[in-house]
Amino acid sequence: MPRLTVVSTRDYRQHVLHIEERGNGTCSVVVHPPSRLGRPRQVTPVGEGALLIDLVNQAKAEIDEVMGPKPVPRRPMLRRRTF
Repeated sequence: MPRLTVVSTRDYRQHVLHIEERGNGTCSVVVHPPSRLGRPRQVTPVGEGALLIDLVNQAKAEIDEVMGPKPVPRRPMLRRRTF
């Protein structure tokens, strides 16, 4: 009987995270940057027994390092009511 494999994608700061979790307890995260920033790369776990959330957070940290600090969100302009 084949093992279940779950694949999902997630957008983060113009990058696409390709997340794959296999039924035997292994997982992988591949970062697909925009074409101007290079080729896809697989995130290698820092420690032994890294969890999926650790790999996703590590991928986000690498993206933040490349893209620089996040811009401050702008406040929406208040609209004046005319009566």
